[in-house]
Amino acid sequence: MKKSAKRQAYDKYKKMKKLYSLILLLVAPMLMMAQGIHFEHGTLAQALAKAKAENKLVFIDGYAVWCGPCKHMAATVFTEKVVGEYFDENLVALKVDVERGEGPEIKRKYGISGLPGYVFLDGDGTVVYRFEASMPTEKFMEKVKLAVSYGKDPQSVGRLAERYTTESNDEKFVRMYLDKLKETNSTGYTNVVEHYLDIQTTMPEASKEMVNFLADHAEELVFGGKADAIIQRNNGSDAWKQWVRKDVREVFQKLPRMMVENTTDYAVLKRDTTMLEYVLSRANEAGAVADEAQRKRLYIFYYLETGQGEKYKAMVHDDNEAYVQSLDVEELRKVYEENLRLRAEGDQHALSLKPFAIRNSAQIYSMVYNYAKFVTTEQDTADVVRWMKAAYDMIPGDAMVMSQYANILYKFGGNKAEAIKIKEEAYEVALKEDLKRGVGMKADLELMKAGKEITLS
Repeated sequence: MKKSAKRQAYDKYKKMKKLYSLILLLVAPMLMMAQGIHFEHGTLAQALAKAKAENKLVFIDGYAVWCGPCKHMAATVFTEKVVGEYFDENLVALKVDVERGEGPEIKRKYGISGLPGYVFLDGDGTVVYRFEASMPTEKFMEKVKLAVSYGKDPQSVGRLAERYTTESNDEKFVRMYLDKLKETNSTGYTNVVEHYLDIQTTMPEASKEMVNFLADHAEELVFGGKADAIIQRNNGSDAWKQWVRKDVREVFQKLPRMMVENTTDYAVLKRDTTMLEYVLSRANEAGAVADEAQRKRLYIFYYLETGQGEKYKAMVHDDNEAYVQSLDVEELRKVYEENLRLRAEGDQHALSLKPFAIRNSAQIYSMVYNYAKFVTTEQDTADVVRWMKAAYDMIPGDAMVMSQYANILYKFGGNKAEAIKIKEEAYEVALKEDLKRGVGMKADLELMKAGKEITLS
């Protein structure tokens, strides 16, 4: 019997109602997730512009696709309604993969080391606060609110930095600025410390205040500066012995090694090789030997970090070539494969060994990774591909080495189809072995298939 028009309309209504209910069930979880932090999808420059226009801070969530703690924060704390509401009102949030796109440069510029790493910037790109690690919501929000308070503070680091250009000879102001830099975990302010020591008149060298000041800013002290001269004149003196105690003593015991690192970084920042010579001349204080090999390593690091590619390549090329040529790739591969066979049989001796092929391949990739930053010629291109091929041939079936070789081949080898094929194989192995890095391989693979640029990591 044919249904009446009224019955047909009713049945249609019931079907639509059921469909709407199903849609709501599917959408509800997404709506719940949407209550958390809203992350922008543009560039850092766009996020900064938006933050400046809205009088907010930029929150950078530095992560890596393989990072477990990063995923935990993204799936828990970042999805909470109370967190999202606070961020909507005060912050422009940006997720930054530190291994892809503009991520490596952001990581370098803003000193993101541990993951997840959080950096707060004002609209001009000045660091207001930073912290890192996975943590409970309460602790996370406590730190976020502290960062926002610093951003709104008329005496914030950013605002004090602007004032410093015109008030740098005001002793009280510079000290306030230094206290704020320390309070906000800022780095890279050696110049301010040195200038303050030049102009200050309130702290005698032999005083407890001077000792504590130097200890507080130990990570900014360098060889050859005013602070260094004060330490040289007073460390070990009767006056300082009464103040260099407990926690302060530990800082001063570590200071020579810290100053080697600080001065090296300062030399890079200033692009000043004179500072490197200070490091070499004072290295013995940190228990290091400043021979010609150490000098060469120091200058290699300097040219690498300052982006002086031609000088860097000139110093390392022949050593790289000699190292690769010294390896018997076929023999190393045989030993590696035999070790795998014995491991599969449960041989305890084999399980306790780490074949040389693994160490050699890691060394090759480290060389290639740095050299690849400065590839400019056909010979450079041929070299990095050939060097990485040796590592690939040495450890067959290793997901990481396969992935690394695929990346080099994609960027420099010309055969993108072959690179994608090897990357797919690497990803399959990573899935089979449940490797964390598999997520990153998949991300790179998608970029490669789309013909986009990838970043070596």
